Formats: sequence, structure tokens, C-alpha cells
Amino acid sequence: MSGELLNQNEIDALVRDTQEGDMEGYLTEEERDTLAEIGNISMGSAATALSSLINKKVTITVPNVRVSTLAEIQKSYPIPCIVVKVEYVEGLQGNNLLVIKEKDASVIGNLMIGTDENEIPDEVDELSLSALTEAMNVMMGSAATSMSEMFRYKISISPPESFRQNLAEKIDYVDSERLYAVVAFRFNILNMVDSVMLQIIDLEFAKAMVSQLLAIEAEKAGAERPVETSQPSETPRTEIVDREPIAATPWSDLEQAPAQAEDLGNLNIDLIKDIPVNIRAVLGRTRMSIENILKLGPGHIMELDTLEGEPIDVYANDTLIGRGEVVVVGEQFGIRITEISTPKNRIKSIG
Repeated sequence: MSGELLNQNEIDALVRDTQEGDMEGYLTEEERDTLAEIGNISMGSAATALSSLINKKVTITVPNVRVSTLAEIQKSYPIPCIVVKVEYVEGLQGNNLLVIKEKDASVIGNLMIGTDENEIPDEVDELSLSALTEAMNVMMGSAATSMSEMFRYKISISPPESFRQNLAEKIDYVDSERLYAVVAFRFNILNMVDSVMLQIIDLEFAKAMVSQLLAIEAEKAGAERPVETSQPSETPRTEIVDREPIAATPWSDLEQAPAQAEDLGNLNIDLIKDIPVNIRAVLGRTRMSIENILKLGPGHIMELDTLEGEPIDVYANDTLIGRGEVVVVGEQFGIRITEISTPKNRIKSIG
């Protein structure tokens, strides 16, 4: 693939541009944090879906949120780009735009159609753009499912539309006179992309979405709070804190949990504790050529890289949370947990 990944200074500069020049007062700190958490969970699910499609590790980090105008967006992001329009058609009414550098979009589209990763061009052609649109359809469908869990009612999107856009020119669906909530994610595809992706949301739609979610959480907290007859209790205020990037973590980097319960500090998981995640136990892996795969038949034995008696890795989404041993429960297999990471590390898997 031609071209080089952005270096760390360039990445930091792009992310910093989402913080500088922000129009204070249009979003409260609580609204900003809640909007970041919505993006964190929904795009975390989208990253997991994309990983499955292109068979490469995809990481999308906790976002930065600001209020901006089209003119400011045009100054801070490179051109040309691929713009993906996502429209909510059920549960929420509105749309937002995802803005991706053309070179990054080319990587996704070409991996989808099987192009050798060393031959991926910097520009998007019609075929790779079509493949990118299909990838975005799957990604945003997964994101909508996660949002449905958060909002506790069904949220659906229409099939996304993708088009090439020079940000210096007029963008369809974007009014240059309006204010927008701009959510900037650091976007990484292992060894191929390390960049920044923007989500542009009409400010009024963003505030309405946040208001709905906070009302749902306040109602839930009020229903769960014990009734006090002496004095009325105050309406609870949900606190949102940033989470670490959603990424697979080597076991050697995890701190194992002590026997007693661990205090999660200021971390409030009310917004995310009901989100389902995929739990999987990996018995082992191996690499085979397509030729050998085609030769497989009943009775064939494949050797895995796991040694006999070695613990089995247990993942929540793409985060290693524990290890265990295989057991038989009735007529089904199970995993007896023998090692477990800390609660904080396990929370990294949610999204």
C-alpha cells in the first residue's frame, strides 16, 4: 500500500484540533460526556463488526467532543475525504455524517474485496466505495443495536450513503450556518491505519439524543432508589467518565483481581452495565493455506498452538478478561475460571 501512517505528532494535532476553538456554552459538561459515551459504546460495537469483516484488529478510542461550524471543520481535517451519511429512521429522528480520510476508506473497501494489503491504492474507486458502503452498513447496524440497548427501545438506521467529498467545497446535508456537535475518534486498523475519524451531528439532534438518554437513566435510578419517608431524596445525577481504548490486551499487561471485591472509584457503569457483550473461549489457533483447508475431511486432526493442560483464554468482545479450563456440564462444555483480571480491566470489554 502506498503512503505512510500518520505519526504520533500528526495524530495528536488532529485530535487537538477538536478541542481548540470550541464554542463553550452550547453543550454542558454532562451533555458532552454523555455524547462521548454514546459514541464510545456505539462505535466500539462498530469496530468489532468491522474487525470481523476485514479479519484485522480494529480499535476506536474514547472520543473528543466539541461544538463547531462547517468552516472550522474544513480547516481542521485533511481533504479529500469519504463522507458517509447515516440516517436514523426508528427510535431517533435525525442524521449524522461520518468523515473518513480517503486513504483510510480505501483500506477498508479494498480489504473487503480481498485486495492484497501491499497493493491498496490511496484513492477510492467505484468498487472499493461500494464495498466501504456495505462495511458501513454492517458497522452502523451494530452501533444501532448497541444504542437500542442504551436507550431501551429499538433504534434503526437506513442503509448508509457514501460519497467522495472535498471538504473545501459545499457538503450536501450540512448547512454552513448551523452549529454541529463534532465527535472525533482515533481510528486504528492494525499496521495499516492510524488516523482520526469525525462524526458530525446537528447540535439540536445531539442535545435531544442526550436529553432522552439522561431522562431514561434518571428514571431508572429513581425506580431503583429505596423509598425514604423522612426526607425526599435528590434527583440522582449520572456521572460519565472516559474509558480506555477498546483493544485486545496481552495477559501479561493485565492486573489480576484480588479475592476481595475491588472499588471501581468514580467509574459509574449505569449507562453501560446492561449492554450485552460476546464471551468466547479460545481453545487455540493455527495457520493453514487455502490448499490445505480444501483438503480437510472427516477424521482430519488440526494441531493448535495450545499445549495440553494449558489454560484457555476467555475474551469479552476483544478484551482478554480471564483464563480457565474446559469442563463438562451435563451434555455441554463449559469453562471453569482459574484466573481473572481486575473489574476495571473487564469493563474495557464493554462496547
